[in-house]
Amino acid sequence: MSYRVLARKYRPQNLEQLVGQENLAQSLKNAFENDRVPHAILLHGIRGVGKTTTARIIAKSLNCLADGTLKQPQVTPCDICVSCQGILSDRHMDVVEIDAASHTGVDDMRELTESSRYKAVQGRYKIFIIDEVHMLSKSAFNALLKTLEEPPLHVKFIFATTEIKKIPDTILSRCMRFDLSVMQPAKIIKHLQDILEKESVLAEADALAMIARAADGSMRDALSITDQAIMLSGSTTVSVTIVEAMLGLSSRDALFGIFESIFKGNIEQAIQSLHTIYDNGGDPLLITQDLIHILYWVICLKNVPSLSKDIAWPEADRQKGQQLATSLPTSVLLQSWDLMQKSHDDVRNSHQPSQALDIALMRLAFVKDVLANPSAVSGGQNVQSSSVTSSVSRASMPQTFEAMADLLLYAKEGLLHGHVLHDVHLISYAPGHLVCGLSGRAPKNFGKLLKAACERITKQPWNIELRQDNSTPTIVQAKAIERENLRQQALDHPLIKEILHVFPDAKVTIN
Repeated sequence: MSYRVLARKYRPQNLEQLVGQENLAQSLKNAFENDRVPHAILLHGIRGVGKTTTARIIAKSLNCLADGTLKQPQVTPCDICVSCQGILSDRHMDVVEIDAASHTGVDDMRELTESSRYKAVQGRYKIFIIDEVHMLSKSAFNALLKTLEEPPLHVKFIFATTEIKKIPDTILSRCMRFDLSVMQPAKIIKHLQDILEKESVLAEADALAMIARAADGSMRDALSITDQAIMLSGSTTVSVTIVEAMLGLSSRDALFGIFESIFKGNIEQAIQSLHTIYDNGGDPLLITQDLIHILYWVICLKNVPSLSKDIAWPEADRQKGQQLATSLPTSVLLQSWDLMQKSHDDVRNSHQPSQALDIALMRLAFVKDVLANPSAVSGGQNVQSSSVTSSVSRASMPQTFEAMADLLLYAKEGLLHGHVLHDVHLISYAPGHLVCGLSGRAPKNFGKLLKAACERITKQPWNIELRQDNSTPTIVQAKAIERENLRQQALDHPLIKEILHVFPDAKVTIN
């Protein structure tokens, strides 16, 4: 026999074999035992949690001939009768599977509803399984609606979808909905261990934990990744090194080291470590996602210490996560996570994603309220939360007027940020104290608004003093002056003069 991938070889064949869907399985068992299966069932969940598999199990249970008759649905289909074998091999006359992505039109649904008039030939019910049903057009849904309102007694519909919001309410109200649970990492790991034992394949526990996290709740994805890892490992053990290389994951030690350097205040070391990851082929967006995931893990450990026993995380991650959780106050961790979340879009949309991530870490170190007492991280000493917070607050105050403007931008105070750039004429600045003039475009209550925003963001008192003095340039004006000065310097350069002499229509611009 040709090789079958794990996802197909170990596909559940009855409700007992469904992993992580206990509530769904029990509800369907009760429906089969009492012969109360609804005429339309809607299965909703992310990819790879078992929607189509569950639909086929329901079809087998409804049409199984295990008792020699079709009087009662079978809770556990036999998989050996003509009906079960026909469904397993996709050749049952009364079970029709339709991919809505390729049958979206009204004519397809009219053909289906027309065929639903005829009674089942081989089984108890005529069953229509429509996968990714949200892909149907509006007219196709309308064509299906009448049959769903008054279905023939011999017809059952089973719909599967990943995007339930795209299904019309008129359809939803006529279906019994089941939401399939996202696979929890612990259940994925246990299932993978059982399968690998049957396959006589060895795997490191931490490698399975990485696969479970990468699967992101999908058992099918987990099995596909495991298949690939087995292929790469050959006859050796599926190791952490193999899984990291296969998934393009960065070294977890290196990522934890970056956070430790940042919270010590050593941004240079953090950036150097990040560039080493780049040199080894690390993708900036994946690195950003990993950093966010680590912060999430540390926040969870801080607030739910019992998670330190969660086998879904490698032992090394649990130890390093506990060190950071012990050393830093929750406020610092939450603000760090928030800033990295915002930076994720910057990295994803940037033409230079590695530079965007560099800047994100610099913001984390110098702009936001995230610096912790260095000795708390490096030595793991017990530090009072109040003293750490005090150290954080002093260090995180913007040291320059431009840094204050950046702080407003990254705190999503876009309107205030715009006024600071265009309408504020700086007279003097010190952390927490601003003296400036205002242009006529600024609102009358600008001083109060700016003071409130700065105090909310930095959690420190601010003094905003407004004067009738607009003699100094705004930030935008100062940058324009700087560009013009640079342009004049360029024009005075002998080489530029020569180029302009040869090409008199050329222009010199400074970006």
